[in-house]
Amino acid sequence: MSGPDGQRRGKGEHRLREALTRAAADHYGRGNRFFEHGAWARAAEEWGRAAGMWRTAGSAGRLIARRLLHLRAALAFLATVIAIYAAVFTLFPRDPFDMLLLTGRGLNSGSWWERFLDSGRPQTGGGHKMGIREWWERLQRDLLGGGDGQVAARRGGRPSIDERWEQLLRRYGRWGPYFNFELDYNVVSGYGLSRMDDYAEAVRVFEAGIAKARRPEQLADLYQGLANAHYYQGYRLQPNGLARYDLYYVRKSTEAYEASVRYQPRPISYGNLGWMYFLLGEYDKSVEFSRRALELDGGLDYVRLNMGLAHLVQDKLYRAFDAYRAVVRRNPPKDVFLGGINDLREILRDHEGRYPFAHLMVGLLALKQGDHTLARDALERFLVAPYMGQQWRRIAETLLQAVDPAEVVR
Repeated sequence: MSGPDGQRRGKGEHRLREALTRAAADHYGRGNRFFEHGAWARAAEEWGRAAGMWRTAGSAGRLIARRLLHLRAALAFLATVIAIYAAVFTLFPRDPFDMLLLTGRGLNSGSWWERFLDSGRPQTGGGHKMGIREWWERLQRDLLGGGDGQVAARRGGRPSIDERWEQLLRRYGRWGPYFNFELDYNVVSGYGLSRMDDYAEAVRVFEAGIAKARRPEQLADLYQGLANAHYYQGYRLQPNGLARYDLYYVRKSTEAYEASVRYQPRPISYGNLGWMYFLLGEYDKSVEFSRRALELDGGLDYVRLNMGLAHLVQDKLYRAFDAYRAVVRRNPPKDVFLGGINDLREILRDHEGRYPFAHLMVGLLALKQGDHTLARDALERFLVAPYMGQQWRRIAETLLQAVDPAEVVR
């Protein structure tokens, strides 16, 4: 249906939605600026105002949809009376914009929420617009494919501001139809600060969120973030690629992970608890929590490596070898092997001469990783170490024969 009245009505509705969208975007941008200057409470307030405006826009869309349904019923009832139908048609014109609201689509080739997910911030349109199918596939690839928040596999490089917010908002946002959504500002802010290496401030934000959180899954998120922040407060990467740890912060991280699993058992939290207890020297607990993690998710190879390390320092060499051999057979990405190698090197550094079996396991992992130089060096060190038993010596000699001399850097 068209006509001057319908056009004016459509333009008026369009201007109203544009005004609401611009105002909401202004509040959202102001919240981002407050966040960048550390004013967390003001940032949350501005983001909340933006969310309210978008909800108002969604409510207006639902009201228009209901009115259109009533109009359809009236038109069907009066279809036999041409004169009355014409009068209704004239008095109540219908604009195509209303029908777009019924399907949840916006005027810029995608809803506001679709544009938000595409960039991490509101946009006015233009460029590529992410559809729901593409968004879901990307979400599965980015989040379900790899455990974000995993202590044992910290990624290199630093994401840009837009990348960081896109990932955090997708993981910790809650969304529904007609632009209604809720964000856990403390979780998003805490992880954002952790990614910027501001761990002390991240701890403060997580603790503030814990004080007012009520839902179990929300408390599990907050305590897991708090544990991560405490861990990296005490984590110091050395120039040789190995790490040293402040056990005070390791203990605080352990307490936070234990709180997290009380609210919601998660394999990554159990796996990281296994690593915390290893660092604290409580090896039986390390093995216990590592097993719990693997019962929930058998694909956590870094947990198998941690369990093998715990068995090694307990002198349970057969169990240690089985754990390392299981990882080799699963053939995970090379960075998993590198993490296991560095953990073994830290044991050799901190307990010089105490655990020669660690050289054999370094050789096993390095050979599988493709580092023939490191593999040969480790295996030769094992073979000249104090006698470990004929069967381990035969394994070392077999692995040494697999080293390719052409791949060894001299």
